[in-house]
Amino acid sequence: MSRYEFRLPDIGEGLAEAEVGKWLVKVGDQVVEDQPVVEMMTDKAAVEIPAPGAGVVVEQRVEEGAVVKIGAVLYVLETEARIGAAAGRVDERPGAEAPVAAAAQPEARVLAPPAVRKLARELGVDLMHVRGSGPGGRISAEDVKQHAAAPAVAPAPGAPGPPGERVALRGVRRRMAETMADSSRTIAHVTGFHELDAGEFQKAYRRLRTEAEAAGRRFPFDTLLVRAVALALARHPIFNASLDVDRMEIVVHPRANIGVATATPDGLIVPVVADAGALSMDKLAAEVDRISAAAREGRASVSDLRGGTFTISNTGAWRGAHGTSLIRPPEVALVAFGRIEDRAVVRDGQVVVRPMMPMSVTFDHRVIDGEQGLTFALTLRELIENPEHLL
Repeated sequence: MSRYEFRLPDIGEGLAEAEVGKWLVKVGDQVVEDQPVVEMMTDKAAVEIPAPGAGVVVEQRVEEGAVVKIGAVLYVLETEARIGAAAGRVDERPGAEAPVAAAAQPEARVLAPPAVRKLARELGVDLMHVRGSGPGGRISAEDVKQHAAAPAVAPAPGAPGPPGERVALRGVRRRMAETMADSSRTIAHVTGFHELDAGEFQKAYRRLRTEAEAAGRRFPFDTLLVRAVALALARHPIFNASLDVDRMEIVVHPRANIGVATATPDGLIVPVVADAGALSMDKLAAEVDRISAAAREGRASVSDLRGGTFTISNTGAWRGAHGTSLIRPPEVALVAFGRIEDRAVVRDGQVVVRPMMPMSVTFDHRVIDGEQGLTFALTLRELIENPEHLL
């Protein structure tokens, strides 16, 4: 018998720590290789950590809600097979006398992504009894809902409860609170407010959406906003930068990795379109659609959430207009777009009704000055009001 101390691996985005969200097994449970053992929460997402091999969980070293450093021991696995050091530090001490149960056969393993497993736990569904409709019997969220005969998803953990109830600030919401508090304390925020004529932009979007739907594809509204921001960043690279406070250096990034702020039941998630400026319109639309859906459904991967250099927020779906925003450190700027509404404006000396879109550009005054902020906003206005430049 061997005992392995499984340590929290590096889960990306340069994070030094993560919160223990939920244990998916208990001490004494038999696990098989790749079976999710513990759900770790970061400021970006929930990540299920799988078992490195088959064995019995004989210790859990941390409790739910604890914040642990990368490399900290999460649990001890007793196993007959030797597991490589990369999976966790090997403890060569003789194992305990507890017998090891036979490992589950491959055909008994459930094929379901983390978000579906989470949904099943919330609905009280045993995935062993669910027939998957996907390739190889893979279980989807719809399979789980149909099995439970309950199409509505249970409230997300940490969501506000009845008046007077105390709800722990945990997981994504806790990390978001810490990140935003740090942003407010350390960044010199300046926000400029602007109004854009979105008439031609709407026409371009509707035409592209119709063409995409005719080809069996989706064309999210945010696609053109990401495109406009990517082109503006190419003209004003200081906005596609980060501030290394320790070395007091501005790092200008060669690629525009644009985060799209997405509201989810667990809090604000910002999946990233990597190298957005290099994508064709079709590929950009597909990627915006993919990452946004993954974030909303709780299945965004670590790679979907890392490496952002600039963030956009579209509050139009919630009837949002002007508002100030907090920059995600170490980024130095972001832009927020509000709801397009018909308003009375003056054109050529005449009062006319035009579809106007609010836009606010927020930047870190330690890195960017007011004139640069204004010219960046004017570039975005030019691109959005003349969308032929986006195509």
